[in-house]
Amino acid sequence: MPFFVVDDAADLHPKMVRASNAAIGLWTRVGSYVARQLTDGYVPGEIAKMYGSAPQIKKLVAVRLWHEHGHTCPRCPEVRPGDYYMHDYRKSGNPSRAEVLARRERAAAKKARQRAAQTGSGVDSAENPSSFGEESSGNRDGFDDETDANQDQDSGDFAGHGDVSPEDSPGTSRARVPLHSTPLLKEGAKEREESAGSSARAPEPALSLIPADWEPSDDDVRAAQLARIDSGREQLTADQVDAVTRKFVRRQLDDGKTAAAWGGRWRQWAETERPEQPAAGGVVVPFAGGAQQTKGQQQRAGLAALRERLQEGSGA
Repeated sequence: MPFFVVDDAADLHPKMVRASNAAIGLWTRVGSYVARQLTDGYVPGEIAKMYGSAPQIKKLVAVRLWHEHGHTCPRCPEVRPGDYYMHDYRKSGNPSRAEVLARRERAAAKKARQRAAQTGSGVDSAENPSSFGEESSGNRDGFDDETDANQDQDSGDFAGHGDVSPEDSPGTSRARVPLHSTPLLKEGAKEREESAGSSARAPEPALSLIPADWEPSDDDVRAAQLARIDSGREQLTADQVDAVTRKFVRRQLDDGKTAAAWGGRWRQWAETERPEQPAAGGVVVPFAGGAQQTKGQQQRAGLAALRERLQEGSGA
């Protein structure tokens, strides 16, 4: 199966140190997507915006962990406007799409020969399913034993994502995150997959209009609040979250937008939205620990604040 390679000393690399933890989280998450979808290091712009915020993307480009259109890195390919590329993706030991598909094809042929040998020897594979039946969870993509041998263990770029400079030094080993691969079908990928003999395809996610009663998850709200803090904006109150959500849903319905999921788009909207100031007694939605307040909790908090003000005015 394909892996997204992360050097075991990446935490000390100057680029990692300069980037925020939130940006590194985006880099890692998108890296797993790139490895799974076999994009050879290219990051679609819509995926970057769905998984992370604009400040996080800007930070990765600034420290040169990602490249955007018009970059000047001589080691990395050009990028289409709006998309990104993970610096030194192939030089860091990540397998290419062609290598992964070729290995799958070799593994499938090897398994077919083994099954044919089983049949010829009169052994019923149904009685011995572990011999050449379903692949184990550790080899679902049909990778043979030469997987590790094809990895470049001596790449000279520390963490696999640094520029040539005195700051950079080679790492000692690489920790790899296993990911089950599904080919990415876009811009000629279908033809390449057919020529490589691959038959595994993931169903495209269904696109639909946003439900009129759609609400963000607790994780969506926390992510938006943290992003607002990172960019110097105030947190949203519970009332403001409701108002932002209603406005977001109306806009998506008015524009006839369709999507498989809406959390990422809502977070991006909420991170930069300038809502009206909350009424007195408004409660800020928690972003670290605890669940988002329900409407009933918000109303009770507002009534409690109103009672306190009335009691102070009457001198009680």
